[in-house]
Amino acid sequence: MNKDSPATAAQAREYLESEGYALPDAQGGKAKLSYTLLLLLHTAPLSILFKGIRAAATLLEREETTRTTEAVAAAIMRKIDPELKSLEKAANQAQDAASDTRTAADHMYRTGEDTQDELKKGAERQAKRYRGPLNASKPR
Repeated sequence: MNKDSPATAAQAREYLESEGYALPDAQGGKAKLSYTLLLLLHTAPLSILFKGIRAAATLLEREETTRTTEAVAAAIMRKIDPELKSLEKAANQAQDAASDTRTAADHMYRTGEDTQDELKKGAERQAKRYRGPLNASKPR
């Protein structure tokens, strides 16, 4: 590309606006760029015409690249959407399983504590029961 040609879409739009061939703050679009090209063709001196055409081509190329990129991104999203939903479902199931496991472990721990308390009470009762008659039979 010629070193006098604008390198970016912003530079191209700025050039066309500064020369008076595009409305400032224009959103672009093929129709507006077509009008700009016609205006350049009919009113611009030869020294500005080529640079103006390159600037319009830069803007058109940017628009087409953007449109293509958006189409590719949409196609990719359509392809991966089922996998994303499947992963989300699997993550939810794993989270539910982890929650259920925590609940079960908590219940088991509490049941173990309750059982341990009951065993201690039973052992203490048995110890009192056996100590009582043995102590009573011993002479003092």
